[in-house]
Amino acid sequence: MFRAPLYPLFLSPWTLINETGQGPTRTSVLWARGAGCAAGALCIAIIIFLTNRLLRSNFDRRSIHSEFWPSPGFWSGLLAVLYPGAIGMSIFILSESIFCPLILLSLGCVSLGIRAKRNFQWEVAWTWMLLSGALSGAACLARPSWSLWPAVLFCYLAVLMTQPGAVTINANRWKWLVGFLLFCLGIFMVMSPWWARNYRETGKFVPTTLQVGASLYDGWHPGASGSSDEQMEFVNAFIAEQRTEDESQVRAGNQPESTFEWRLDLRLRNAAISWAQENSTDALQLGLVKFRKTWSPLPVAKELGSDTVRWLEAIGYSAIMSFAVIGMWTCRSQIGSWLYVMPCVYFALLHMFFIGSVRYRQPAVLVICVLAGVGCSTIIGWLISKTRKTKPPK
Repeated sequence: MFRAPLYPLFLSPWTLINETGQGPTRTSVLWARGAGCAAGALCIAIIIFLTNRLLRSNFDRRSIHSEFWPSPGFWSGLLAVLYPGAIGMSIFILSESIFCPLILLSLGCVSLGIRAKRNFQWEVAWTWMLLSGALSGAACLARPSWSLWPAVLFCYLAVLMTQPGAVTINANRWKWLVGFLLFCLGIFMVMSPWWARNYRETGKFVPTTLQVGASLYDGWHPGASGSSDEQMEFVNAFIAEQRTEDESQVRAGNQPESTFEWRLDLRLRNAAISWAQENSTDALQLGLVKFRKTWSPLPVAKELGSDTVRWLEAIGYSAIMSFAVIGMWTCRSQIGSWLYVMPCVYFALLHMFFIGSVRYRQPAVLVICVLAGVGCSTIIGWLISKTRKTKPPK
């Protein structure tokens, strides 16, 4: 249970290419990167579709009377194609390569479900919500950090249901709840084999992996900086402590609970929570430091050693977020449009507890490209319309 299973399964076919018996060769790594690039291309297609088909912004080609004017989806796709963070998520061997298309597809299904509910097409809406849950379950098996998303989605749907113009009739509210329960059912259907396997191995319910404790301690411990800058070396001390305790229990005639991996995870998690409770002010300040490390336009991460890459990332990120603000305002009345903002809120809160890094904002930035494309199209169309109005008559 050291890793979630989906990304290793995704990589496993490529390890068979030119296998030497001593690990993957350069060729197999290149094939894996090529598969990641294909997943990145799928992200672009999904972003274009979501922008054009789901948001249905009132600002489109007809608004500037040019049949050749690119749609908002074109600008969304272009921003995602040029964004250095999205490029990195595709070409490096990182689980984000499959995580990003999965969450984009899941959010798209939720958006379709919301629109179907708006039109009282409840069976269609429930189908989309079930499919969205299944895709979210797959996303959790790629990156366990997505496992708390259902709580955020529930809050979003609860607010959406009570907004003016939404379906607020008491007789229909339970149908919204059925949609959310079907979303949870989709997650259960996909993740239950992993849960059953983990229970068989440990005798405990392990929803994602047994690295949660280590990840939490990486963010909450004496001397923590907000980044994972200690190479997890602190785990060795906890391993030694756990082995000493296990030996003591065996000598006393007691059988240690569950597996060593489970006990080590519990020890790390308890140590992190205890430190945060005893040092609540430091934990809060550290959360703000992590927020800055994750969302600062100019990355402060040591792994980005090139100033050129750091500035390109800053420019691309700032452009997308600026256009997204305009897109949010343009689409403020579009049902379900604010759904594409929620991953930014989710990851911002999550990584105030765990470690902060520019890496962890990239999936959310890719999602918000949907709104950024609308904002970019709005700005360009406004500039063109101004130019036409100021042009002197012939």
